[in-house]
Amino acid sequence: MSQQIHTSALVKNKIGIPQYLIISFLTIFAIGAQYFSNLSYVLNQGVIQEGLHISSEDILLPSVLSNLAFALGVPLGPVLTGKLGLRKNYLLFTFMFLCGSVIDLISTGIVTLIIGRVIQGLGSGILFLTILPVSLRAFPNKIRNLFLFMVITGLFGASALGALCGSISLYTDAWRWLFLLNVIASLLCFIIGFFGLPRQEEPVQEQRKVDKKAVVLLCFTFLTLALPLCHLSPHGFSSIYVWPFLIIALLSLGLFVYVDLKAEAPLVPFRTLKAAKPVSGTIMAVVSHASLIIAIAGINGFLQHNMELPYLNLTYFYFWFFIGIIGSAIVKTLLFDKLGAGILGMLGSVVMIYVSIQWRGIEPDIPLPFLYLQIALLGFGVSMVLVSGALGTALAGDIHKASKRSATLHSIRNFAGALLSPFVGWLLLRQNTFHYQEIKQNLNIESPPKQLELSVKKSAILGAYHDLFTLLLILGLIMLVASVVKMMTGKGRSLVKKEKQILQNE
Repeated sequence: MSQQIHTSALVKNKIGIPQYLIISFLTIFAIGAQYFSNLSYVLNQGVIQEGLHISSEDILLPSVLSNLAFALGVPLGPVLTGKLGLRKNYLLFTFMFLCGSVIDLISTGIVTLIIGRVIQGLGSGILFLTILPVSLRAFPNKIRNLFLFMVITGLFGASALGALCGSISLYTDAWRWLFLLNVIASLLCFIIGFFGLPRQEEPVQEQRKVDKKAVVLLCFTFLTLALPLCHLSPHGFSSIYVWPFLIIALLSLGLFVYVDLKAEAPLVPFRTLKAAKPVSGTIMAVVSHASLIIAIAGINGFLQHNMELPYLNLTYFYFWFFIGIIGSAIVKTLLFDKLGAGILGMLGSVVMIYVSIQWRGIEPDIPLPFLYLQIALLGFGVSMVLVSGALGTALAGDIHKASKRSATLHSIRNFAGALLSPFVGWLLLRQNTFHYQEIKQNLNIESPPKQLELSVKKSAILGAYHDLFTLLLILGLIMLVASVVKMMTGKGRSLVKKEKQILQNE
């Protein structure tokens, strides 16, 4: 902790700008650049596919492997920061992200695209828990609730802007400029970090001697997962490239958890999530993250395959997603200390349930204003629940172990997200095939005319999206239950401490 206070003071003295603004910039543009890339790639991968002449199966690989690399980097961030110090670690992996962005910018095929995205994912994953905890401590007590506004608008906003720019990319039929934005963002982070972060830091008081066996097992687990996750969507669980490697990865993961639980300085401190308060918060964060993945996959496919929404309207659609996130940031900033994570999580969960119910029966003739309202509500609800769960978990219990609880939550959350994306792709293909066969049987036609065939295919994929939104509804109910439990365990600590509490701590 003393190191972080020392770091903050130096930043303020050297630059002459409030330290929390410097750290906020370094946080948003370092981590947000990866979130931006993830969502923009979901939208514009068709443009990249045509530009680089990549097959429909191969175009999915960069996203799958980048998400895995990011999830691997998250638990490694605190360890490397403890060894290298904040400045060296931040600059090293910001430069790594910059290199990945440059490779993607000049990419000529699937191999270079994968290499660039994996480098980006690993670099930003390590940066995640390097700089995010520092940004919370950098805010002065009186305005610490503004940290919530920064996190939601900066990080969730980066995802929304990624989707927005991805739709613009479809409209302009150009994609390299998106990676150019990543190059600019990481270059700015490197320059500002180079001059803004201190050259000399106080020695870290608590050295984390992490068990090397745990690190090896974690890396082996992720490497073993790469092959089956890349083959899951097109080939399914029955493929020889999927189920054997999933079994090996599952055994390796179980062994990692066992070794890490026994370790004195665990890589992922699972033991910090024993009580109901942090467990319920973790469920809120993990399930809301999963909900976002499912919702974006479903609604984006519906807009392009069923509504055939013009690209310009698609841009407006994701603009309203961003508006919903800003609304959540304002509400969260003003009310978190007054109401607590549980009540705000309940509010977000109810909103998510409403959107899920509406989308379970969505049809191509839905009026655009209703659609814009619903995506705004989705942005509001999912960011409300996720940040409530994440911050509620960090502040649940001994404040000195807040960073460990946060590290565990985000490691689990990003690991689950990396696994879920290929699963959603497989589920959509499976349900699409099921509904297609079902409709053909009901029509009693083996080889329907071309026009009817097109109508059958659209009906089948619409049924698959409805199934996906049913799953979204189930997740919304889980979020609501977890939020209720969170509320029943008490409001928890406030971000902004009262003057009496500060004097007592001193």
